[in-house]
Amino acid sequence: MKKRTILDFMISGRRINLKHLRAFRAVALHSHFTRAADAIGLSQPALSTLITQLEEDLSVRLFNRTTRAVELTPVGREFLESCLRILADFEGAIGAAKDYADLRTGRLRIAVLPSLSRTLLPGLLREYHAEYPGIALSVSDLVGDRLVEEVVSGAADIGIGYSEGSALIAAEPLLADRLVAVCRIDAVPADACAMNWHDLARHDVVAMNLGTTVRRLMDEGARQAEVELHVMLESHQMPTALAYVRAGLGIAVLPSTAAMTEAETDLVFLPLTDPVMTRQLSILTRTDQSPSPAVAAFIDRLRQTLATVES
Repeated sequence: MKKRTILDFMISGRRINLKHLRAFRAVALHSHFTRAADAIGLSQPALSTLITQLEEDLSVRLFNRTTRAVELTPVGREFLESCLRILADFEGAIGAAKDYADLRTGRLRIAVLPSLSRTLLPGLLREYHAEYPGIALSVSDLVGDRLVEEVVSGAADIGIGYSEGSALIAAEPLLADRLVAVCRIDAVPADACAMNWHDLARHDVVAMNLGTTVRRLMDEGARQAEVELHVMLESHQMPTALAYVRAGLGIAVLPSTAAMTEAETDLVFLPLTDPVMTRQLSILTRTDQSPSPAVAAFIDRLRQTLATVES
């Protein structure tokens, strides 16, 4: 016959619960009912009642009581080992869950557009990590389609990108950005404040790679303006595109968020007009999952940061 454990008694409909185990542990460690009762915040009669109930349900005597001392019986010593193990596991699990809820531990996996991983995210992550140093962080900078795939598959807890909501993805609008022409400061008139697509078509263009949301938006803008752009070079990363512009290889078409935290004294960012091409950046999460405390705290800080940027 299988030996019954403490847990068997706890789930068998008997009175034994964690309060009984904690009372037993206290008496075993203090060898005194009054001191044990004080240690766990009970009255001495209440503690005695718990020990009596425990012994009755187990049908064994756990303590030898004399006028001078309280000592464990041989069965009590064996029971103490199991009791300590169960309470340690339980209290450890409670502590771990509390640490998770209080943001002392956890993880945050972010999938983000390259245009934001370089501009918005570094300062935001620095502040987040300073407040929650126990949260493990990982960031993947990905183009639009792959970013959504990471969120859908669960490889990322949150995405920051351009996507419509769907049955699988919840999209909370964050910030609308627009396409801009990035030029060397010596390549445009000093008073230039915008550029239209027909003017852009007269220059070599540095474009983002096919498959990116920026490239799709650029191609749609050119189609609406009924112009054909001469794409001189393509780039997967915006720093590379900016380097091409600095080298005089053309004008880059990038999102306005590229200039969000930039101090580019040698470059000028001109809004593209006729038509103005905008995209809605959103927080992307799975519709079938509630955000963890770490994710919820990051989303709150992200909202605050973007509210500051927009103001």
